[in-house]
Amino acid sequence: MKIVILGYSGAGKSTFAKNLHNHYQIPLLYLDTVHFAPNWVERSDEAMEKDMKEFISQDNWIMEGNYRRLLPQRYQDADKIFIFNINRITCLYQVIKRRIQYRNKQRESMTDGCKEKIDFEFFMWVIHNGRTKTRRKFFKDIKNKHGHKVIEFKNKRQIRKYLHDIGYKNV
Repeated sequence: MKIVILGYSGAGKSTFAKNLHNHYQIPLLYLDTVHFAPNWVERSDEAMEKDMKEFISQDNWIMEGNYRRLLPQRYQDADKIFIFNINRITCLYQVIKRRIQYRNKQRESMTDGCKEKIDFEFFMWVIHNGRTKTRRKFFKDIKNKHGHKVIEFKNKRQIRKYLHDIGYKNV
């Protein structure tokens, strides 16, 4: 099984990816771990794409994160594409909750040396800059092109129901 998980920051993509990883026992790549070097240093697109290509050469995988400009092949290769179209208030709430939970710690879905933070730039990304017309069009284009394998979530209830329906035990 090959799975791509897309959506807005704070929507629950990483948690969902971890749940699928635990359920199906297949490799998981959080794209933030290949985007950032320690201390939030951004890596080049070439380096990221190299790591992504190596990862999708496996028979089964879960790839979580957007970075839409990189490796569009992953959408064709995927058996399922999940789009987290969660409203910005819920996403902001979850980002704040995550920041409290991981204060001075690093999440599993981040590179070593990248402790959880919320700065003004990220705050603006969650509520405004990460929700551009271009991003919305990208999600719409993915649904139009790959509709038969796209599942879109608009709230946490739909996510919990999906996990329950596939038999995931820790919902």
